[in-house]
Amino acid sequence: YDNVLVDAGKVTAVLDFEFCTYDWRPMELAIALSKYISEEEPMPWVQEFVGGYAEHGELSEAEIRAVPALIRLRILSNVVYFTGRALAKEDLWDSLSNRAGAYMRRVQWLHANEGPMVQVMLKLMKR
Repeated sequence: YDNVLVDAGKVTAVLDFEFCTYDWRPMELAIALSKYISEEEPMPWVQEFVGGYAEHGELSEAEIRAVPALIRLRILSNVVYFTGRALAKEDLWDSLSNRAGAYMRRVQWLHANEGPMVQVMLKLMKR
């Protein structure tokens, strides 16, 4: 594969630049959290990840409050991305329709839990 680094027959790294881009600082956190909120009980995942992030990462209060909107943006960008792949016949339409339910659950969870999630982030980042 062209994204695997090998040294002496052993894989030493996997490079994945598929979605590599310059972006807003809080987008990094939003992308990670967008996946965790699809878990059965998302809040412990959110707390654990944000706690680890806060050990080295720092966001302003305004950036923290923007994270839910950025998660929604990430979900939307995924829909657009996988629609494009289906239109280009790089993926089957089933691939997108299989994801649609998960995207809907993420948006619904975020709608119901945006406030508590922001409060967790503010607390863990001591804002």
